[in-house]
Amino acid sequence: MTGMRRRVLLGAALGLPLVAFARPETLVQRPAEFAEIGNSIQMTLALPTLIRDNDLEALASIDSGFDTTIETTLKVWEHGTRRLVATRTIVLKLRRDPWKKNYLLRTKGSSGWIKRSFETRDEAIAAAVTLDGVKVCSAALLERGGEAGPFYFVEILAMRNPLRSAGEGADEGTQTHRGQGRDAEWFRRLVETLAGERARAEQVVHVRTNPFFLVPR
Repeated sequence: MTGMRRRVLLGAALGLPLVAFARPETLVQRPAEFAEIGNSIQMTLALPTLIRDNDLEALASIDSGFDTTIETTLKVWEHGTRRLVATRTIVLKLRRDPWKKNYLLRTKGSSGWIKRSFETRDEAIAAAVTLDGVKVCSAALLERGGEAGPFYFVEILAMRNPLRSAGEGADEGTQTHRGQGRDAEWFRRLVETLAGERARAEQVVHVRTNPFFLVPR
């Protein structure tokens, strides 16, 4: 219909074996849902271990009125290759508002902070640790091969109160990577691994999604 966005659920290659040479593909796999909306590939995935309900220190920090920051870096890879398709970093902040007695969740966007409020802490945390229909890349960057491939997956690095910025040098939009990004990104990851570099934060979740493919039109 005119004025409506076209939403297409993308096929998930859940049983596809992953090659061993690519370090992102050795990460723990978390099932995610992918959809094509307009020209955007969107993903939904929950990361509940970022803020556990038995982590009393983390809960107290949220209730204190100070910001709890969650920084999530998303990288779209072509499965079975060293091609990095796109990268984006999402930053959000969660805290209790002692005057309004509710919980405020702010997400940094290209034009400023987008605010949402919640009555309960549990609702606010659930929203903070869920990537709900977030854009991971433009559909135009991917090839349509259906079940024959090519296949893609997303690497997720989520940090609660990071001590250093994983998105340093990157904005909150999607960055595309073509030929020049493949070896540079791979080399950077190799150097960091050999040097013992690790993401530092109060809590880190580093996982990958199931592979997915674009359905032919």
